Amino acid sequence: MNQLVREFFRFGYPDMKSVPENIEIAERAGYEIFNIYTLPEKAWIEDYYEILASRAKSLINHADVAVRDLALETITEIETFRCSEGSYGYVFFVLPRTR
Repeated sequence: MNQLVREFFRFGYPDMKSVPENIEIAERAGYEIFNIYTLPEKAWIEDYYEILASRAKSLINHADVAVRDLALETITEIETFRCSEGSYGYVFFVLPRTR
């Protein structure tokens, strides 16, 4: 994972963990790992970021500073994903309780 990506997540999502760390946390909490599914990169790009990018760009000059900030943060997130070389993704855990 490159430094830009690390810094983005360290600042924006400080509680985010790796898949092995999340598995350990789930098992300690009494869950069984039934399945793990990673959202395909295509879904991020075609079904999410392509749609979101144009909307965020249209809000860069919004009168409300909070809206402008959110638009810029969104654009930064999209750029971070594009340069991440697949080093992160959105992971779903199916976890039946064992105790």
